[in-house]
Amino acid sequence: MKISNLTKTESAVSLKDFEAIWCRISNDVAESFRMPEDEKQRFKDKAIARLIAAIPLMAGCENAERTAVSHLGTYILSNRETKHYYNPSISDNKSILERLRLISTFRGGNSDIINKGMALIALSMLFDYKRDVYVDETLGKYNPVAENVFHFNTQKKALEKIIQSTECKELDALFHDEDIRGYWGH
Repeated sequence: MKISNLTKTESAVSLKDFEAIWCRISNDVAESFRMPEDEKQRFKDKAIARLIAAIPLMAGCENAERTAVSHLGTYILSNRETKHYYNPSISDNKSILERLRLISTFRGGNSDIINKGMALIALSMLFDYKRDVYVDETLGKYNPVAENVFHFNTQKKALEKIIQSTECKELDALFHDEDIRGYWGH
C-alpha cells in the first residue's frame, strides 16, 4: 500500500544511543520493582516495554527519560498483582487508545513519532484482544473485540494507516511485525 502523505521523520536519538539509555533505564526500573534476575531479563528483552520507553526518547519529548520511566511503571503494574485494575472495561470503549491513556502523556516532542508509537502499541493490544477472545470468555473477562465494540479488521486498518503514514527508521528498526503479535506481558 502506498501512502501519499508519508511523513519522514528522524528520531531525536539514534538507535545506538537508545540502546544505551534503555540498558540504564530498564535496569533502574527492574531494580525499583525488585524483579528477580529472570524477570529482569524478560523485561529488558520485551519489545513492547522497549517501545514504551522509546517513544518519548525518539520523539524528543521534554523530560523524555522521566516520561519513559513513568510509562514503564504503569506497564509493569498492568502485568503484576495489580493487573486486574488495568483490564479492559466498558469505559474504554470510546477509542482503541483509551486504555492506553496512562502511557500516552507526552510533553512536547514530534507528534508524528508519538502517534506512530502509540498506534503500534494499540495494534499490539488489538492482537492481544483477538488472541484472548476464547480465554477471556471462559474467564468472564470483558474483551471489546469479542463484544464487537472494536471490530478487529476495521481497527487494524485504521491503526496501520497511522503507522504507515510516518517513517521513522529508528522506531521501525526497534519494533517489528512479530513484536506486534507478541504477548503484552513480560
